[in-house]
Amino acid sequence: MNREQRKRQLIAQGAIYRAEVLLAKQAAEESLRPDTLARSVLQQGAAAVIAAFRGSNGGGSGAGVNLQTLLPLLMGGLSALSKHQSLLKTIVRGAAFAGTAASLAALVSRKKKSPAEQSAETPQA
Repeated sequence: MNREQRKRQLIAQGAIYRAEVLLAKQAAEESLRPDTLARSVLQQGAAAVIAAFRGSNGGGSGAGVNLQTLLPLLMGGLSALSKHQSLLKTIVRGAAFAGTAASLAALVSRKKKSPAEQSAETPQA
């Protein structure tokens, strides 16, 4: 490869690098918007609640809830909500979605119980 070809290759690589840096900057700006942060907090909170109900982190009531993980997310969400009143709509939608998802999860878990489990739970006279 001669000097001129190497120069063209380096210029092309530099253009690709600049384009990738620009895309990364745009992605970072998008993910730091308040509504995106609020949505992320809601999704992680809902996932933690679902994991707690499923008992996937050790089984049992509350065993799946990691307060050390949820507290910073909750405080960040509350801070963003206090600064931006427009986030209230996003929070309300998220809460409605989380309530719906919890209701569906409860229905599904009830239907998954086998008839033997249900008969063992109901006292027979």
